[in-house]
Amino acid sequence: MSHTPEGSATATTQVLLVRHAEVENPDGIFYGRLPGFGLSALGRKQAQALAGTLADEPLATVYHSPLLRAEQTAEILAGRHPKLELRPADALLEVRSSWMGAPFAEVPIGVNLYDPPRSESDETIPDVAERMTAFLAELTERHAGQTVCCVSHGDPIAAATARYRGDPLTLVTIRWRFPSLCSVTRVRISTPVTDAARPEVEYRDVLTEVAPALRTPRGVSRR
Repeated sequence: MSHTPEGSATATTQVLLVRHAEVENPDGIFYGRLPGFGLSALGRKQAQALAGTLADEPLATVYHSPLLRAEQTAEILAGRHPKLELRPADALLEVRSSWMGAPFAEVPIGVNLYDPPRSESDETIPDVAERMTAFLAELTERHAGQTVCCVSHGDPIAAATARYRGDPLTLVTIRWRFPSLCSVTRVRISTPVTDAARPEVEYRDVLTEVAPALRTPRGVSRR
């Protein structure tokens, strides 16, 4: 059993993992990490609704995936926190997949992006979970006791939270708890980390809760 050394300071850092808003994708492309895919008009409204719910959060800073849809979502969120710095972070990027650029019509229904990998360069679920949780571990040192926001993508958020919950890192697991657009997954990480202090995970489907009329209709491509 691990114990906190006598006299050592403890702190709980909160990381808000935000999935970006809806993307403009009229041609139905599996866009992945392709540049230039920004928010749709509905996506901007979704992000504004999300920004309202986070307006009173004591955010220390906002990190975001460098991809345009995440950057634009982060900018809208930061509009309610005008003194915050926006910081791009490659660790928050979408999954690296060789399906990127393919029309959805060519992607098999229910395809498993991970197992077996379509290409040697494709990321596995453990790969994604590792880069995400390693980055969050850095943030707990950099922003100990503070609240930070990280705007990322569905699969990376799902993989990271599966690891925190102790769930198997499988496609079934991450699809079962897949985050909705503009959802907030709050992760509370206490330091120093001990065997008995697993990070706490709390999920909030913001649009369903505060703006159901802004939810993306089913069947609309949004990867």
